[in-house]
Formats: sequence, structure tokens, C-alpha cells
Amino acid sequence: MTPYVLMLGLGVHSIFEGIAVGLGKSMDKVAMLTLAIVMHKGAAGMSLGSSMAKTFPDRDNHVIFLLFLFSISTPIGVMFGWALGEGSPLTEIIFNCLAAGTFIYIACSEVIIEEFSTPQNKWLKFLFYLIGMAFIGSLTFVEP
Repeated sequence: MTPYVLMLGLGVHSIFEGIAVGLGKSMDKVAMLTLAIVMHKGAAGMSLGSSMAKTFPDRDNHVIFLLFLFSISTPIGVMFGWALGEGSPLTEIIFNCLAAGTFIYIACSEVIIEEFSTPQNKWLKFLFYLIGMAFIGSLTFVEP
């Protein structure tokens, strides 16, 4: 059941982040959000893929289908954002907050707990956790 919950959570998160990109009024905001998405999408996909590979070792087509659904969720969100058009700044803030909140929730309730529950390589996992936080935190210095 965990891969489905993870898939649902990351899919909803991807839709919200896509909406935030679609609502972006300036190229600077769109570029910043796109950079943030690119920086963490690989890790999210890897986490989802490894969870599915553990749960469904002999169902490759099922895993590929679920990963396909995950991969199209951000573009679907962008199309929703475009469809919403020129919203108010409050609308953009709300969807940015929803995207960040769902990411934090999934990371804290699914990914981090599962990864740190196994005793292998805890310090290495913690090191990469800190490196990931530093990468996302570095976006503060990139913002125009």
C-alpha cells in the first residue's frame, strides 16, 4: 500500500507545483520554480521507483504505468495553471504553499521515516539528506 500512498502524495504535490509554475507571471518566477522542481524531481522519482520495485518486483508494466502517471502530473498542473490564467498574487501564493506543504508532508511521513528505519548506511543517508537541504536552501541565493 505504501507505494500507492507515496504515488498519490507525490502526484498531488506535482500537480500543485505545476499549477504554481503555470500561474507564474514573470519569467524569473517561472525559472526559479522550474529550477526547484528539477532539483528535487529526480530524488522524488527515485524514491517512488525504489518503493515500487520493492513492492512489485515482478510487475514491470504496472510500475512503468504508475511512474508514467507520476511523470505527467507536473505538466498537467502547468496546464491547469495556464487555464486559471492571470490569477491574483494570493492565488499564486496559495498554490506555492500547497506545493511546499505536500512536499514536506510526504518527505516527513513517507520518505524519511522509511529510509531511516533501516539500519544500513544511516550516516551516509543523513549526509545526503543534509546535502539535499543545502541544494534547496541555495535557491535563496539564486533568486533575482
